[in-house]
Amino acid sequence: METLKKILTDEDTVDLTPMIDVTFLLLIYFMVTTMLKQPEAELSIQLPGKPQNSDITPMDMVKVRIGDEGEVYLNGSEIEDGIDLLMPDLVGNLKQQKNIRDQLIAGGTPKEVAELKVQIESSGIAEHQASISVLNACSEAGVQKVTFAFQ
Repeated sequence: METLKKILTDEDTVDLTPMIDVTFLLLIYFMVTTMLKQPEAELSIQLPGKPQNSDITPMDMVKVRIGDEGEVYLNGSEIEDGIDLLMPDLVGNLKQQKNIRDQLIAGGTPKEVAELKVQIESSGIAEHQASISVLNACSEAGVQKVTFAFQ
């Protein structure tokens, strides 16, 4: 009976000192490893602004559309590359367009007006490989301005 009384009267105590030590160590760790945010004024990024000449109208973009089954259309007409991942017909057409635009630029047309820009519009269920093949064709043709549009 005496031992039962002794067990019931004993109180358990929890030492909080190690938990406080760990908390302060974590706080110091995160304070040391956190990188402070760099002020935006010090970033070397040039943000787009209003165009200098608002009377300049660029030429139309070349539009490449990728259908549901991976078929490729250039400005509305289908390119007959079949399953060829290199897309030689598309590369040839883009090179021809780029040469025409480069001649216009060499002839005095401002680059902002005549530069070749390609807009790729892919179907939501088309395979990603078709988009990659079109991007590769643009790269091979020397096109540097490519945008994506979503249906």
